[in-house]
Amino acid sequence: MNPTRSRLSLGRIAASTLETLAWVGLATALVAILDSVATAAGLGSIYLIAVLAVAIRRGEVAALAAAVLGVLTLNFFFIKPHYQLTIADSDNVVALGVLLLAALVVGRLAGQSRQRAAEAELRAAQAAAREQEAAMLADAATALLGGPSDVVAGISSSLASAGLRQLRLEATGAPQPRKGERTLRVPTDARPVWLYATGSSGWSDADLNRIAIPLARLIDVAAERERAAARGAEAEAARQADAAKTVILHAISHDLRSPLTAIRTAAAGLREDGTTPDEREALIDAIEEEAERLTRLIGNLLDLSRIEAGAVQPRTDWTDLLEVISSAVSHAKDPHAPHRIQIELDGQLPLLRADASQLERVFSNLIENALRFSPADEPVRVTGGVAGGKVVVRVVDKGPGVPVSQRDAIFKPFHTGDEREGAGLGLAISKGFVEANGGELRLQADAADGTSFAVSFPVVEQPAAVG
Repeated sequence: MNPTRSRLSLGRIAASTLETLAWVGLATALVAILDSVATAAGLGSIYLIAVLAVAIRRGEVAALAAAVLGVLTLNFFFIKPHYQLTIADSDNVVALGVLLLAALVVGRLAGQSRQRAAEAELRAAQAAAREQEAAMLADAATALLGGPSDVVAGISSSLASAGLRQLRLEATGAPQPRKGERTLRVPTDARPVWLYATGSSGWSDADLNRIAIPLARLIDVAAERERAAARGAEAEAARQADAAKTVILHAISHDLRSPLTAIRTAAAGLREDGTTPDEREALIDAIEEEAERLTRLIGNLLDLSRIEAGAVQPRTDWTDLLEVISSAVSHAKDPHAPHRIQIELDGQLPLLRADASQLERVFSNLIENALRFSPADEPVRVTGGVAGGKVVVRVVDKGPGVPVSQRDAIFKPFHTGDEREGAGLGLAISKGFVEANGGELRLQADAADGTSFAVSFPVVEQPAAVG
């Protein structure tokens, strides 16, 4: 037997015995005071009061003991012959028997009432405890639905916010209780989780064991949800990767097929008899042009792979934007580009620390796109100046503009739009080069017609040689 429990039991018996003796003693004192004015049978009812008080406070067994002790005391001290447990008058025998029977009945009824009251209090306490447990589990479920990155920490925080600071959860390999805390392993299927309760929390071991199981189920549900989300993310990533591969293969096969077909056709023409020198020269030019087109495509793919791998390493130097843009215009594929482009740059644009060759690629792409989509009788404007601590250059065309549905994807690789030609790499590469050089490339499509791409760089302190 548990020594602590044995000591508590002996203490309760001793307290009940002393209280029973005290009530019987008090009743005896009252009977002694009233002995001269009442009969012994009438005075016996005073002991009934003592029996009732003992029954209410200490239960049925103590009440029965008080009834027997009261009858014996009344017989010994107040019924003749005095100080003997014998009775001379038969009427007193009947009175004592009735008194004993009444005391036993009163004690039993009062004891049962006390027991029922105690059971009711216990049920009320259990209902309050279940209500508190339900509220705690509801808070834990709310924390789970909130989707915190760490559901165990989220449930522990919800317990604290609900006023249950005596309880906390922790996910560790081994328990790490604080001073005065009890520890209980939460039976989760995933990582080990521990429930801690302070000694003053009012939660018994049975309470903690009862709530540990639903807490474990909640944590397991959260863990399964995280696994399902991870599987879903992996499946979505795989789907997007497959879609991207399909788009890439389609775009590359299309852009490879056209020049390769032209090269094969030109080569076949060179083999034919009767080809004139002028035709031969035209066929050679076609082969060179299509070969250059293939070279650009391969170069763009290599540039894109370096950009997406974060391996772009600009060779920065002091760069004059006017020179860069002029070079981009002169190398444009449209032979009429110099006549269709209006350069409106501030003559005092500050120098940039950037890779001039990469910036030339950027403006070449933007200018060629603008020329492609602008009407032949509309100029392409390149404007620039300093505003808000930044150097801003805009390439503006009067073309059909970019549909709202495509603006979010305009800088994505292989995005060609509904009417665009090519592999859709130019804008993605341009954005990557600009950002690698510390700038920003944005689409400004607020106008009713046309498109504007803005390239901006922060103004830097100029070299000493620059006035």
